Formats: sequence, structure tokens, C-alpha cells
Amino acid sequence: MALDGSDHAERALTLALDLAQQYSAETQLLTVVPPVFLPIHSMTVATPELTTEVTTQLENIFMGVLYRAEEKVRQEKPKLKVSAKIEHGRPEEKIVEIAKSGQLDLIVMGSRGLGRREYALGSVSSRVADCATCPVLIVK
Repeated sequence: MALDGSDHAERALTLALDLAQQYSAETQLLTVVPPVFLPIHSMTVATPELTTEVTTQLENIFMGVLYRAEEKVRQEKPKLKVSAKIEHGRPEEKIVEIAKSGQLDLIVMGSRGLGRREYALGSVSSRVADCATCPVLIVK
């Protein structure tokens, strides 16, 4: 179950937990802290400390997303076997990598995350669906 704090991811979490309960499946909650990209012209004013500070703030935000998801599981589905993981990198790459290495049966994720909204399907969910070796359930 890939999480990013978006409304779509929250709906996907609810569905993933219902499926896990129905099939007595283990669930892995995953959130990925994306790399900080600064426009090239900002490099003259951005210090390494600034990049570190922004990265730390992003980590805190995504750890909060993971914590809230774990709380939801504890409150709504306390008997489920759930693990949680935070990774760093490009979300679409890390989700596929974790799925391949963990021998997952299904990836559940929201159709659009926190990024741009003009596409019917978000770029991360689209790339995961294209590259994953297991089924991908994309929730609107």
C-alpha cells in the first residue's frame, strides 16, 4: 500500500485494509520521501544546509503520513498484520523495487497523489502500473 498523504491515497488505504481483512493478508504500508529538486538558478543562493533542512521537513511530513496510516489500522482493523516502511528516492521506482523484492501480490495506490492535477492518472501511479511485475490496484 503506497501512501503520500493525498485524498486518493487515503481512499486506497481504506480499500487495501478491507481487502487485507477479507483475505487475511499481510499489508505493507510504504511511503517514499521524494528527492528535493531545486531549479538550477536557485543553486547560487541555496546552501547545502537549506537542502538538508527541506529534506528533513519532507521526511517529517511523510513520517506523519505513515504514522496516521498506522493509527488508522490500529483503530479500524487491529487484528491485521501490518508493517510500515519509509524509503527515499523517486516514488515510482521505489514502489516497484519494494514490490519486486518483497514478493508482493498486489500494489494498492491512489490514482493521483500530491502532484499536478491535469492528468486523469498521476505520473507515479501510471509508471508503477507500467513497470510493476504484480497487479496494481489504482483507486480514485
